[in-house]
Amino acid sequence: MPLHIPTPLIESRPLSLSAGRPVWLKLEALQPCGSFKLRGVGHACATHHARGARHFVSSSGGNAGLAVAYAGRKLGVPVTVVVPET
Repeated sequence: MPLHIPTPLIESRPLSLSAGRPVWLKLEALQPCGSFKLRGVGHACATHHARGARHFVSSSGGNAGLAVAYAGRKLGVPVTVVVPET
């Protein structure tokens, strides 16, 4: 079962008018962690969990770190997110 949710497409009228053709926007900000990163990171976490991983570590405090934290919570796996000081 994927950890991400289906997100809608909406047409951007201003961009469509400017481009002279339909321009569609994928609303990935509606993912539970707020980013498309959950699609790839969630898949990786689920795969490694199925192979026996018991702890996840992320070196990102940004969207990838949030995606790992969300996946860990949903999968019941502890997560360490390392956030650089700079």
